[in-house]
Amino acid sequence: MSFSLFRELARGGGGAPAIRLLSSARRSRTLLMVSLLARQAPPEVLVAYDALKAVSAAAPKAADLVLAHPMTGVAVSRASRATHAASPGLFTGMALATALRAGVDLHVEAPCEELFLPTVGRVRGGAVFSVLNGQLFVDGVPHAPVSPVRLALGPREVELDTDVDVARWQEVMAAGWDELALNHPEVAEECALAVTVLSPIPTPPSGMASATLADAFGCVYLSLPPDPRTAALTLVHELQHAKLAVLIDLFPLTEAHPGELFYAPWRDDPRPLVGLLHGTYAHLGVAAFWRRYTDGRAQEEHTRWRTASRQAAATMLASGRLTRLGTAFVTEIAEVLDGWDGPVSPGARTAAETALARHRALWEDANRQRLP
Repeated sequence: MSFSLFRELARGGGGAPAIRLLSSARRSRTLLMVSLLARQAPPEVLVAYDALKAVSAAAPKAADLVLAHPMTGVAVSRASRATHAASPGLFTGMALATALRAGVDLHVEAPCEELFLPTVGRVRGGAVFSVLNGQLFVDGVPHAPVSPVRLALGPREVELDTDVDVARWQEVMAAGWDELALNHPEVAEECALAVTVLSPIPTPPSGMASATLADAFGCVYLSLPPDPRTAALTLVHELQHAKLAVLIDLFPLTEAHPGELFYAPWRDDPRPLVGLLHGTYAHLGVAAFWRRYTDGRAQEEHTRWRTASRQAAATMLASGRLTRLGTAFVTEIAEVLDGWDGPVSPGARTAAETALARHRALWEDANRQRLP
């Protein structure tokens, strides 16, 4: 990665070149873990792995799509961390998905329970799996995979990987995508390349929740947004987490000591330095999002999260726990935040300052016994 692209990422962007590089890095990581799992695999798993190798050599583009699927990253990462060997189903599912996508014939004898075929769907278990002329056979019987639901977001589709009110999700997320494309085209371009799966989670009492797993690059976990603008904001927020998760894999940015905790103006609990960095980078995106609007709420939200992110950046820079690249990264964040200059109404500024002060006071009271 060039330092200029690193710098663009640090400033909250990076565009299509950054997403392509990060996606490639994540595929390489997954492929490396697959190779390491194979070295420790028993014979029944090696049968499936050999099938995956053969079909990947015959159809490298389809294999790349399967490797890049967020849930492939999750499954391979979990298997790598497990104390027991990977199951034959992991490699069998990847091999069958590749063969079906590419139209390549394949035969695998590997007893498996229900299989996940990344980008294709799920199939029931069996002992013998074949792909012939684009058709899947399980134990000699034709079998159609249960395909994931797909939502149309602007010019592309994403998977919706659970059973929900599809029509409602389609309505809200499509409108959110339109909001993103209209008012935040640079972020929309990044999302179009990065986000391939939406994974619904329960709606909390607060009304909205979202998350990103470091191993699931390209997947956004979220409850149903209440409106299109919140849907767009959620994609912005989680995209920042996803980008940083891969960047931290590539370059050490922190040298935090175990047990060190810091105040984060958006959390009720103390955070380790890497968690504070994640939150700061995400809220850089949040502040940039609200900056595009001029209504009173937008001014308040922009002012609050710009100030909060700047405070957190100052905390990190003063901590002495950032690497050289980490210092450069956070310095760029601070410069972006300092460079934003625009009119803010007195009411919005007062409301933002009051919210920040209230959060800090409540946090200090709640965590008085947890910090030195």
